Formats: sequence, structure tokens, C-alpha cells
Amino acid sequence: MGAVGQSSPAIRFGDFEVDVAGHQLRKNGSRIRLQEQPFQILVLLLERPGEVVTREQLRQKLWPSDTFVDFDHSLNTAVKKLRQALGDTVEKPQFIETLPRIGYRLLVPVNADAVAAPTPSTSHSLPEGNPRKPMLWLGIGALVVALAALLGYLVIQRVGSKASTASQKAKIAVLPFQNLSGDPGQEFFSDGMTEETIAQLSALDPKRLGVIARTSALKYKGSTKGIDQIGRELNVDYVLEGSIREADGRVRITAQLIQVKDQTHIWSESFERDLRGLLTLQRDVADAIARKINLNLSTPSSSVPENINWEAYSAYLKGRHMLLDTKTDDSVRLAIGYFQQAIKTDPQFALGYAGLADAYAEQEDRTLSPREAYRLSKQAALRAKELDPNLAEAYVSLANLLTYSDWNWNEGEKAYKRALELKPTYEEAHHSYSHFLTAAGRHDEAIAESKRLLELDPLSSHMNAHLGLAYLMAGRLDEAIEQLRRTVQLDPTYIRAYHFLGVSYEYKGMYPEAIETLRKAVSMKGDSLEGVASLGHALITSGKTAEGTEILRDLERRSKKQHVSSLDLASLYVALGDHQRALDLLDRAFQERSYGVLFLHLYPEFKPLRSEPRFQALVRAVGIQKS
Repeated sequence: MGAVGQSSPAIRFGDFEVDVAGHQLRKNGSRIRLQEQPFQILVLLLERPGEVVTREQLRQKLWPSDTFVDFDHSLNTAVKKLRQALGDTVEKPQFIETLPRIGYRLLVPVNADAVAAPTPSTSHSLPEGNPRKPMLWLGIGALVVALAALLGYLVIQRVGSKASTASQKAKIAVLPFQNLSGDPGQEFFSDGMTEETIAQLSALDPKRLGVIARTSALKYKGSTKGIDQIGRELNVDYVLEGSIREADGRVRITAQLIQVKDQTHIWSESFERDLRGLLTLQRDVADAIARKINLNLSTPSSSVPENINWEAYSAYLKGRHMLLDTKTDDSVRLAIGYFQQAIKTDPQFALGYAGLADAYAEQEDRTLSPREAYRLSKQAALRAKELDPNLAEAYVSLANLLTYSDWNWNEGEKAYKRALELKPTYEEAHHSYSHFLTAAGRHDEAIAESKRLLELDPLSSHMNAHLGLAYLMAGRLDEAIEQLRRTVQLDPTYIRAYHFLGVSYEYKGMYPEAIETLRKAVSMKGDSLEGVASLGHALITSGKTAEGTEILRDLERRSKKQHVSSLDLASLYVALGDHQRALDLLDRAFQERSYGVLFLHLYPEFKPLRSEPRFQALVRAVGIQKS
């Protein structure tokens, strides 16, 4: 169907009809009163029937960052009012399905009488099959490579003219390219162009040109904020805006580079070609660059193969987004679904297998036993490397397995470094390697990696919390608390920030704050067990032994029906003073190959066991390296 826009007079689903321009919801011709926010939520769901509209997407659209509200309460109230208008229920939904802590999905098909220009969307919609589109993207990909070279040169030249050395570093943000085609099915073109432009710019000269990561840039999709405000929030010197439109057999791409401090346009240009002539774009743009600059500038190769299936790549991007942004059990399951969809679309798609490997590993000691998670992850990672022996993403997946499953520290570090050689700007490579450095006790290096990630992805909830965790594991509790409080302010819906903050409070001896924060994390988690043991541990160590012990008993009951981390249970027995039972559980975690055993020497909750010979033997057997 076409996008929902201001001139769409009749959008129908079930017995209902929506007039977007007139702000009206009707059932069988009778108008139903609906307030503004519930109505806007309905419109967003109608734009993407069958797809998940995340809570973050709704927040960005309806509650901008400069609006101070209780987001959870406001959203829940708005959705409740929408359900009442539709006669729908949470328990037996006919129209709106709730995915706890993730978002909502429209369950029924939608018909529209008219199509208008789409409202900005934050989803990566999968396109319908179209034989012209692979050719379209071949030309677009070639154009992006050339544009990146020109833009990089322009920015670096301006920095170089102001400094006698190359030590000064410029920073640029690539805002999401606008899809002006009037076809929401082509949203993946604009999203893919954003992704590829970021990748190309990042590969040019990382020492002199810093490029804001996709996670932070994506938060400005559809934003009405000015360039000056975006520049301040991202701390960048330059912003690139662009749009893409395909109509009547032709494609038009427009890009402009803007200097933030005075909002001057440094460069802008439009390229338009017949679809049949797209493959000549690379030569044409290269010639244009040669005329504009009197300098040989090497252009990086495209970050994706020329013969890539862009439907598969679109699904892959969705999966990566789910893995990076929320980290809940539901979001990981959704990510697995997207990666499987990518592989089904193209069985030779190496990136899809690498993403699947990382998603399975994310389930380790949460919803899957460590052995099962690592088995599935290894299958996918090896297949990715088989399909593309030089794929950085596959090396990161294998490095994680070598480290956390095989405990092969030397080969694991080699694989991380190989990934960074192949793709120095790959965010997940730096992220995973920083965890390795923490486990190895190389905390200064781990924190430096974490800060580098945050510099290039300043609005990422995950990367903000990650820096807090690095401080926490290094024992720098004041800095951990400060950073994690900042993360909660940035994103009050990001659950892991509350979990890490609560643990930091406990280690600091701030028990009331720890318990309150961990209760918040657990309440937000729904049925997930992540953080439950941390709450129990804080309760016991603060003197609320009965309540903490009840949490332990509940986890033990659950362990008969689902996987429960042996490390979590062991931590609670340590708090209760039963060291032998705790050591038995740590032995079990060792046999299970649990990820957490690599951090035993760092976890403060196991400090009472450090003098125990059995504990020392476990640390030695894992081969933990200390700096």
C-alpha cells in the first residue's frame, strides 16, 4: 500500500476508516472521538501494518527529547485509549499486539484509497521484489563511494588549512537520507544509502575524520531540529543531509554538506540518471571530483559486495538495530527473526549469518544454556566466514566464541585484531574487544575503547551504559554511577542502565538506592530473569534476608522449567554465607562454559570466595589473564 500522508482520505482496516487529514476515526460511518496522541499512534501503526513499531520510535515521533514527561505512563495511557476506541483488549488483541518492552504491531491488513507523500519513518521497511532495484542500488553504491571521497576531502582539507599538523580531527554526522519517492517500500534505499555513506566516510581517514555512528544518527530520522541543535547534541563540525527519489524510470540523489558553526553550505550537488544509465555514475562522479580537486584521493571500496541482495541487507540492518538498541530478551528474539529472514531471502548472505551468530551468543546464560547458545552461534559464524573469508563481522563473532566458549585468549585476541584490520571503524569489533580487555584486567585499555565508541555514538543508550559497565568492572564506582545516571537521563527506558546502576550502588554500599534501582530494572524486564539475582543479592547484603532468600527459592523453582544462570544462584548463596553450595554452583557454571566465569576475579559478590582453593582452581582453569 502507499504511505499514510496528509492527502490520504480513506484508510481502512476491519470495520474502521481513518481520515488522516481530517483527524477522524470512523466505524461503519460513525465518528469515534480519539485524542491527538492515540490518533498519531494509530497512524504510525497504519503506515507499517504487520511490522513492529518500537517504543523508541513512538517516543521520537510523539515525545521529542526536549519534552519532559513520564514517557512510560504517557505511552501506556495513549495506547490504552486507542484500544478502547477500537474495542480491543491486551489479552485477546484483534488489532494491536503488544510486545512487552519492545513496541506494538498492527495485526490486520490495511487498504487505502489514495497515496500521498509519506510521513517520516524510523523503520527499515523491506521492499517488495522489483527486478530494477538491484541495478538501482549498484549505481547508488557507486555514487556513495565517490561522494564519500569528495566529502572526506572537503572536510579534511578545511581542517588541514587551519592546523599545521594532522592532529586536529573533524567530526561529521550523516543524517538519515530522506525517501522522497512517495513509496514506503523504497525506504530501504534511503536507509541503505545512509548506512553506506557512514561506512565509506568512516573508512577514509579515521585519524583526521570522525564519523558519528548510525545508532546516534538514526535518532534524527524525521526530526525537525535545526542543524545548530543537532551539531551541539552530537558535538560535530559538519552535517551531511541528503535525499533520494525514484520516479518514472529515473533516480535523483541530492546531498549537501553544512558547516555547523555558521550553518553555511560548503558543498551541494544533485545527480539524476535514467535507471539504465546508473552504472555509469561512478565514472561520472569520479570525473566531477577530478575537476573539483587537484589531488589524487583514493576511494575506499564499497563496504558491501556489488551483488548484494538489498532485501536481505535491509532485514540485516533491522536485526542489528534490535541487538544494539534494547538488549532485552524479546528484542534479541526479534533480531534472530530478522537475520533468519535475511538468510531466507539470500542463502549466500554472509552478513546475515554473522548477525545470527551474535544474536545466539546474546542468549547465552539468559534464555539458552551456554552450550546451546554457543553451538548455534558457532554454526552461524563458521558459515559466515566460509561465505566471506574476509568479513570483519564474522571474525568478531568467532573471536567472541574463541574467548568465551573455548577460553582461548590468544587466538581470541588475534581474531579481534584481525577484524579491526579488516574494518577499523566496525563498532561491534571495538565493543566486543573492550569486553575482552576488561576480562583480561586491562581496564585502562577497555575504558579507552569504550570512550572511543561513545565519542562516535554519543546518543546510543547501549554504548553509554557500556562505558558505565567498564568503570564498574574496573572498580571506579563513582565514575560508573555518574555515567550510568547520565545514561538513565538520556534514555529512561533502557533497562540495562538501571541494572548496572543498581549494582554500582550496592558495591558502593548505597543499599536503599541499589534496591530501589534494581526493583525498577526488574519491573521493566517483565518475565526476563536478568537483574533478578542482583536484586536478591542487594536485599540479602542489606539485611533484608527473608525477601532475598525468597528470590533465590523462586529462581530455583524456575530452574526446573527454564534455564537459570548457575552464576546467579551462586552469588545468592555467597550472600547467605553458604560457600560450599556456591562453589558447587560455580563448578556447574564452569562445566556449562558460562560467559561469566571469565569475570569471576572481578565480580565483588564473589570476593568472599577468593581465598578458597576451589575458587582459585577455577580461575586458573579458565586461564584468566591479568595485566
